[in-house]
This record gives sequence, C-alpha cells and structure tokens, in this order.
Amino acid sequence: MAEQPVYIFDLDGTILDLNSFPRWVIYLLRGRFGQLGALARLRLSLETALVLALRKAHLMPHVAAKRRFQTLWAQALARDPQALALQGFVAQMQKHVRPGMAQAMQKAQATGRTVLATAAAAEYAQALGQALGFHHVIATPSAASGFGDENVRARKRENVLAFLQAQGWGEAPRVFFTDHAEDLPLIQTSQIVFWFGADAQAPAMAQQAPQARIIPCLTQPSFADQL
Repeated sequence: MAEQPVYIFDLDGTILDLNSFPRWVIYLLRGRFGQLGALARLRLSLETALVLALRKAHLMPHVAAKRRFQTLWAQALARDPQALALQGFVAQMQKHVRPGMAQAMQKAQATGRTVLATAAAAEYAQALGQALGFHHVIATPSAASGFGDENVRARKRENVLAFLQAQGWGEAPRVFFTDHAEDLPLIQTSQIVFWFGADAQAPAMAQQAPQARIIPCLTQPSFADQL
C-alpha cells in the first residue's frame, strides 16, 4: 500500500483570502491591547507608526521592520496576561478563511499528517494555526526565540523537509497548498500542488515543476473534492 501523503498548507493568500501581515501591523497600530493603559497604547501606536513610516520610506529593510513589529507585539502581549489581543486578532483572521478551505483542512487533518508552513511571524501564526486545527506550525521564528531567518523560499523548503524527516514522513508524497511563486523550491519537491495564485500562472508553475500535478483552485471553490 502506498504511503499516506503529508499535507502542507501555506497561510496568506492560500488558507486566508488575504495577507495577514498588514492586518497584524494595523492591529498593532491601533493599539488594541485592552490590558494596557491609555498612555501605553498610545506609545505602542506611535512606535508602530514610526517603524511603518521608515519601512514605507525604504529607510528600514523588511526583515528589520518585521522584527521590530514582533518585539513590539511581544512587549505588549506580556502585559496582556489573558492574551485577549491575540485572541481578537486570531478571531479576525478566521473570518477570512477561503471558501472550500475549511473542508480541505478537515479532510487533510483527519489523516494526522498536516503542517502549516508560513512566513507569518510565530507571535500570531502559532495561535492562528492551532485555531485552524494544525498541531504543527512552521513560521518565522519569534522574538522570544531569538528571531531567525524568515520562513520563505529555500529556507521554507529546508525547514519543512527537516520537519518531515524528523516526523518520519520524509519519504511520504507531499501535497502542497500555496498561492506564492516564491514557494517554487517547495513546489518542486511536491507531487501535487493546489494552486491559489492566478490561474494564468499555473502553466508556468507546471513548466518549472514538471514532477508535480498543478491544480488551479482560485476560481474553483469545490477544490476540496479532489483530495
């Protein structure tokens, strides 16, 4: 009998119909941390606005800005013992799960072989992944863990393959859900790819990853039937 596949899900633009990162920054900007006093919330908003302005002016690299946002979030959440702000943000994002994706995740998660692999910061990706039913989440490392490389491109592939090997799933067929062309390194190691980028990009993905069956899904809400 063929080995059970492992199912790898991207988050932004794939499970979610949007990019969670700018929504997370806006959440910080608005200082939605109820346990903080008014002055602390104002300071959080101003510090977030400064980093955002520096980034928009190309005076701060993306990674540096992201790490600063992670630090600000961690500092604010440390004063929110019930994690109400985190719960609020997770609830917001759950409203943006793509049509048909809940069924696909449920089917995949029933196998016990799923992983969420995202560039999103672990500060919220871990909690959001768990809320979506994932026991395994690979994200950009948190401030608490000392940061680390963003979980993108070849690094994402390396992180995922190392995780699968550690789980004893290294030789299992891989089914990958993504919308990102920058995920090509992982696409090229997968056997089936549920593609949520533009349908017009699917032929290019197929050409660059000839070993994979590319299934365009953006305009096909019944894609879960193919699992």
